Parts: sequence; structure tokens; C-alpha cells
Amino acid sequence: MPRPACRRVLVPLALLLASAACPVAADNWPGWRGPHHDHTAPDAGIPLDWSKEGKHVAWRTPLPGQAGATPCVWGERIFLTSNDGDDLVVLAVAADDGRILWKRKVGSGNQDARSGEGNSASPSPSTDGRHVWTFFGTGILACHTVDGEEVWRSDVNERFGRIDLQFGMTSTPVLDGGSLYLQLIHGPMKLDDQTRTGKVVKLDAATGATVWEIDRPTDAQFECKHSYASPAIYRDDTREFLVVHGADCTTGHGLADGGELWRFGRVNGPTETNPKPHDPTFRFVASPGIVPGLIVLPTAKGGPTVALRVSYALSRSE
Repeated sequence: MPRPACRRVLVPLALLLASAACPVAADNWPGWRGPHHDHTAPDAGIPLDWSKEGKHVAWRTPLPGQAGATPCVWGERIFLTSNDGDDLVVLAVAADDGRILWKRKVGSGNQDARSGEGNSASPSPSTDGRHVWTFFGTGILACHTVDGEEVWRSDVNERFGRIDLQFGMTSTPVLDGGSLYLQLIHGPMKLDDQTRTGKVVKLDAATGATVWEIDRPTDAQFECKHSYASPAIYRDDTREFLVVHGADCTTGHGLADGGELWRFGRVNGPTETNPKPHDPTFRFVASPGIVPGLIVLPTAKGGPTVALRVSYALSRSE
């Protein structure tokens, strides 16, 4: 059975920061992939381990519940999501001493996955230093100021179709250039139901208004219709596009209009990359890795991990 929250470490009931003797990264960390959308930080001397005895720990702060989300950081504030009983909340924490500066309820209806594998606070928040954006597995998407004032709130179920995903929506929206990009890949988990519900969406981050919304048709069946992965921005000196991962394939989309630039789908066998028979439970959980010139595509159920050259993907669209 898939473990959608396993792509990020579960947030415990205490949030830990490195001590002053080992300074944390000086740069802001606006989202879970970092400032360059590639999971890298340029700083040296970052602690790699912590201990209950206090090694590399400056403070501990109890949180109201758990989450599969990762915090984002801007200046002296840390933003994170959690559940508080049935409520789904966003919090701001002071980076210097761990004080909870504010907590706001964004929605309700938290659902815990079985065996403690995650809950509805699995997508990670993002910030630009003025606002913080949050998304929850229930489909509620919201924007607050960094001082906790709500700017807008929206339900993607009402706007883009009811989320039909076994463990809830865990995909983290991408914040880039004043826009939010979402992949909503799901659908009826029935072998005889050919309903397609995959969508890719671009929103104006300041207002929540839809910039574009496109369908993403595939031939995925049963559980393969589901994706718990997150989209990513690929950007180098000459190219940029959105990477969307799920439903037996990975696609690249133009940022301006969402048009599909390329598609790579030879992963659910039998194919040239996967000798195993086609698996109707081959749904993607882990998200792609991004480096200049290369996209690393994890799959599922013992399937292949593919290092896809961007030049190849753009030259050979399926």
C-alpha cells in the first residue's frame, strides 16, 4: 500500500532548529524545494544530526498536531501547517526562540492515514515574505499575510472537480513569479471507469484567480490514475517549464499557457525501461528531482528510476 506522506518527514510535536554554534542557512527558504526549486542550499556548516540531549538544538516548541508538510522560512519567521484536532491550521513561529506568533484555522475535516502515515496537512506551505500560501488534503487553498490576516481562500473541489484520491491530496503547489501551479491528478479507482480527472492549473497568487486550467489526459487505469507527487519548475539559461508527474507519465508544460511541451510515459511495463508487466497499482508517490539539463523521475512498486535529459524530452514528445 502506498505511503503518500513518506516523501517528506512527518513533522513531530516539536520543531527543532540548529544552535547558534552551527548557524542555519542565511538565505530564505520560500518553499519545500528551496529558493532555486532544486532542494539545494549554498550554505556550509549546516548540521546533519540532532539529539534529544540537545545537540544542535536551540529550542523546542510543541505543535498542535502532526503534518507531512515541511516548513518555509523568511527572515525571522517560520511558517508551517498542522492539524489541531479536526481543524487544519497554519502557524507562524519566531525563528529566534520558537514562540508561536499566530495560528489560524484554514479548514476542518482532517483525516489521518492509517498507521500514522500522514494526514490532511501534507502539502507544504510557501511564502514570498509578504504572504504565505497553504494547501490541504481536503482541497482548501488559502493565502494569508505574514501577520496572519486572510487574503483569500478557495476550494479546488468546487473549482476544478471533486478530488477523488484514496489518501487525500498531498501535492504541494509551486510558488513562482507571483503564480501558483497545481497538479490535480486523481480519478475513480475502478477498472471499468474511464473517467479522467487530471488537471494542471495556474493561479494568480495574489488573488487566487485562475490564469489557465488544462486537462491532462492519459490512459492510466485504476490506482495509476492517482498521484501524490508535487509539480516542479525546471529552469536553466534558455528554458523553463512546469514538470508534472503522475498517471503513468511525466509531462512538461509551458508556464505561459500550460501547453504540453513533452511527455515521457515509458515507465509502467512492459516497456523499454521496465520489463515488468503493466501494474494497475503503479501510482506515483515521490516527486521528480531537478538539476540543470536533467530530470530524475522516480516511479513505484520496484519500477525504474529514470534520469531524463531535458534535450531528449523536448526533441521527442510522445
